[in-house]
Amino acid sequence: MVTTRGVFKVVSALGAVAMITTLATCGGSNGKTSAGPAPEQTTTADKLTPTTVNVKAKRKAAPDATAVQKRAGFATVTTVRGANVLPAVPTGSQMTLPPGVGVGTSGSNNGSPPSPGTTVKPYNPSDGIDLSGTPGVTAAQQHAAEQLLRDSLRDLPHWASQDTAYAEGYRTIGDAVTGDEHMINWSYANDNIVLDSKKPEALVYKIRTGQAPLLEAAMYLLRPTDRFTDIPPLFQSPLTQFHVHTNLCFVQRNTADGVPQYTVAGLTDGNGNCRAGQIKFPPVPMIHAWIVANPCGPFSALEGVGAGQTENGEPANCDRLHAGVL
Repeated sequence: MVTTRGVFKVVSALGAVAMITTLATCGGSNGKTSAGPAPEQTTTADKLTPTTVNVKAKRKAAPDATAVQKRAGFATVTTVRGANVLPAVPTGSQMTLPPGVGVGTSGSNNGSPPSPGTTVKPYNPSDGIDLSGTPGVTAAQQHAAEQLLRDSLRDLPHWASQDTAYAEGYRTIGDAVTGDEHMINWSYANDNIVLDSKKPEALVYKIRTGQAPLLEAAMYLLRPTDRFTDIPPLFQSPLTQFHVHTNLCFVQRNTADGVPQYTVAGLTDGNGNCRAGQIKFPPVPMIHAWIVANPCGPFSALEGVGAGQTENGEPANCDRLHAGVL
């Protein structure tokens, strides 16, 4: 689903984001309370990270074979004078999103059937990581992809509780209503490290009625200034398809602790623009790494609108060679 540490296929231009609504058909809140409504403010921010960020216990990334340093710098966002800074959205809350945002049918428009005659091991996180058998993937690329999954499986359980994620600076983008809620740490989205399981830019939780949120994936974003041509060579393979989001509009939320939060407000208009008061982030490439079995493989994007856009409009990759069942 967006960025940026650098983000996550999440119609015409729509009005300002709807106020938080508890939906009977979706998972419940985790009990966090939002800040009260803030007075309207004017913002012309050209950075994602505010000058005041009060994040408790920021974790220091240990050296790792799959951690890649990225250039320092901040993303430039497109915004409009007179933007409203709205109340914070509590993690786990259900927000009424605009029509067509973050919804889709499982398996829709996912091409790339497996090559005939290839026998590989399905992706089962509890039974070792083996991504062999994909044509066009070098041994080094296969090993890099496998290591990123191993690292993710090792480190992501730290944020199994959304309370822990919240305490460490992750904030929802308000898409729990879709069934897959993204929590982004916007400080990590703007730093100079990518593909580091100790500092994932975003966490993805499965939200279902009557069930506790389930951490199911990380979403790794590249640098704020990166584009598809900047994907590290070890991850430029059919195994690891990155995507961008070029049509999402966000609004900034006011948070009592100063931790940045942006939530989805709608989609761009026919000219690719957001409405006044909304923010359009740069198209930073991102990729999911699933720590649960996935029917389209361990690096699958979300289905439907939530899948974003791939390089040169290529079909979204459904890696049925390494498919699992959620």
